[in-house]
Amino acid sequence: MLEQPYEYSARPLVEPDWRRLPGFADVTDEQWRSAQWQRVNCVKNLRQLRGVYGDLLDESFYADVEADQAGRATMSLLLPPQMLNTMVPSEVPSTAAMLADPVRRYMLPVASDRLAGAAASHPYAARDSLHEHEMWAVEGLTHRYPTKVLAELLSTCPQYCGHCTRMDLVGNSTPAVPKLKFELKPVDRQTAMLEYLRATPGVRDVVVSGGDVANLPFKNLEAFVAGLLEIESVRDIRLASKALMGLPQHWLQDDVVEGMGRLAATARSRGVSLAVHTHVNAAQSVTPLVAEAARAMLEAGVRDVRNQGVLLRGPTRRHPSCSTSASRCRTGPPSRRTTSTCAT
Repeated sequence: MLEQPYEYSARPLVEPDWRRLPGFADVTDEQWRSAQWQRVNCVKNLRQLRGVYGDLLDESFYADVEADQAGRATMSLLLPPQMLNTMVPSEVPSTAAMLADPVRRYMLPVASDRLAGAAASHPYAARDSLHEHEMWAVEGLTHRYPTKVLAELLSTCPQYCGHCTRMDLVGNSTPAVPKLKFELKPVDRQTAMLEYLRATPGVRDVVVSGGDVANLPFKNLEAFVAGLLEIESVRDIRLASKALMGLPQHWLQDDVVEGMGRLAATARSRGVSLAVHTHVNAAQSVTPLVAEAARAMLEAGVRDVRNQGVLLRGPTRRHPSCSTSASRCRTGPPSRRTTSTCAT
């Protein structure tokens, strides 16, 4: 019999105190719970990053970020306050603690993280490592497997991850990666996707992603998913949103919760599985707000809230499992990424 290689221990969910960060020192609970406030106060550049951390971090750290953005970064900066708050969550951040933090490593890369020469990337790494663009049946609709498709509804997210496998399309251009652009208008692209699926009854599983569906006005997302629910052959719908973790405030908005309830009711009446997939790579990212958002989705009627994480490499560190009645996630040793997977 194989022995369990990891030791798991429960930890209480605690929302890190955002007031420990100089830029958020005066932020109220009401503001923090506001999705609009979170979006408005995202960090998009070095000046705004300094505004959050100030003198807590050495100039060398800011220079390290700037050097990466100017050189090898594949994604531009975009970090909601919620996500920044889960970096070094239990203490006032220092430069050393930030450099070691697993969430920082993949969300806020610095030049000194990068390996030199050929070791910098996996030998099969590419701008479109999963070859999704090559497999578009219509613009934005990847048909890789006979019964499954990936619908990329938009090319933006509430947060940009340094390991993004869709770096070729998602986000703003960087010096290292000029981005591709959709050519069709969103409504025309979505219409073409639905027409293809109506004409392709072998497809039963649709991943609705982007980008991140949390960046789509909910009425537009609801209209597209409602269209999927009218197609008899579609039996599984998965909504992909890292924002369930990075911006849970979005999924707690009344119109979103109510709209998800309508979609879930229709899905149940048709015997369709409707699930939400998020993207937690470190247990420290799961806070009471994240648990509340996951629970809100389950109570709205979605069948499952699931997690899909990347593989992380580094010194062996036992990381606690995290669980709530609404969602469960387990993460391995946090550190530098080796690969990421995203299957349709």
